[in-house]
Amino acid sequence: MDIKVNKKIAAGRGGWTFVWLVAAAVFLVACGGGEQTVAAVAPTFAAPPPSGQISMGGGALGGNAATTVLAQAQLAQLPAGPLAWVTHRVELPAGAEMVHRHSTAFVYAAQGEHGLDVESLPEGRGAAVMEGIEHRHHAPGGASVFWETRLDRSGSVAAGIDSDVLFESPVLVEIPATPFAVFVLVVIPPGGATSVHTHPGPEFIYQLSGGIDYQNDIIGVRRMTPGDVEGIPPVTAVQKRNPTGEDAAFLSWFLVDSSQPFASPAGFNDTALGPNLALLENGASVAGVSSNFGGGTNDSAFELPSETNVTSVGFWTRTMGDSAQVNLFRVTTDRGETYGPFSVDDATTIYRFDTRFTAKRLRFELLDTTGGNTGAVEIEVYGEPMP
Repeated sequence: MDIKVNKKIAAGRGGWTFVWLVAAAVFLVACGGGEQTVAAVAPTFAAPPPSGQISMGGGALGGNAATTVLAQAQLAQLPAGPLAWVTHRVELPAGAEMVHRHSTAFVYAAQGEHGLDVESLPEGRGAAVMEGIEHRHHAPGGASVFWETRLDRSGSVAAGIDSDVLFESPVLVEIPATPFAVFVLVVIPPGGATSVHTHPGPEFIYQLSGGIDYQNDIIGVRRMTPGDVEGIPPVTAVQKRNPTGEDAAFLSWFLVDSSQPFASPAGFNDTALGPNLALLENGASVAGVSSNFGGGTNDSAFELPSETNVTSVGFWTRTMGDSAQVNLFRVTTDRGETYGPFSVDDATTIYRFDTRFTAKRLRFELLDTTGGNTGAVEIEVYGEPMP
């Protein structure tokens, strides 16, 4: 089946824009088995052990994943929203420096040693910078590449940074009023997994190396490879599994309620929908888009040998606060049959809709949006390929 997917769909309010989806499924990009009876960690990480390890059984996230705290900070208040984690990549030649101030952020030494005021961060380590505090970045021992991940408005740029956004999270929802911000590195060994768990606040992850099967109660399962991002709202069951033969590492940013355990054992809801056919690993690929923010071609086409009985579709709209949100869409098949309209209430989760049709190609048409760079965080298609 053909399905078209889009990284960015441009549409005006009241008009419509379309995406063709390939393979009875769609892939649209924008947060594993361990024991579920281990004790949760203490409410805060005021004094982690010298190794940086925090404890929930074998690690903060359970299972046999190793979790290292890179930095943490208690926030007295939140900046004006809507908020996201916004990451810039900055290169400093040897001996260079930059001085600025901005909202609360985490710094990560991505390549080489990085100087932050009087502190020196070895490669792969992190630090916290509090809101409004002037600070100096410098490259004391050679060229330094660092990432600065700010809690700020989506798409914002901090003063003094001459760099494009490397990646950013979806708009964060249900943030605790005075959250405890935590920045961690998680490494899962070959064949390993975290436990199934929840957090008392939103989580955002960036895949650094290797590959994981990422599962949560909203999107199901997707394969993540270096450069992929995902996020979940509070109290959403999640697990990360490493099915490969090498270590898999990802970075995670949290805003949690410090009066609650950092991670609590959980279980997945059984949606009985089967595999999400809209994932690349399940055979989907991009057939065409109206526009592509990622810079890829808009006319690629891929087909599967059989049609699919589609029983459910899901749509999770992106948002930029007061713009870029999809309110209404419909689905058109390669047979010219149209289904919908389907109403999307908000951008906090994926909305699923029961369907009953057979198709080899699907087109998602946006009927009503708030304007701006509209698109989808996730598209799902469920069903059974025809023999």
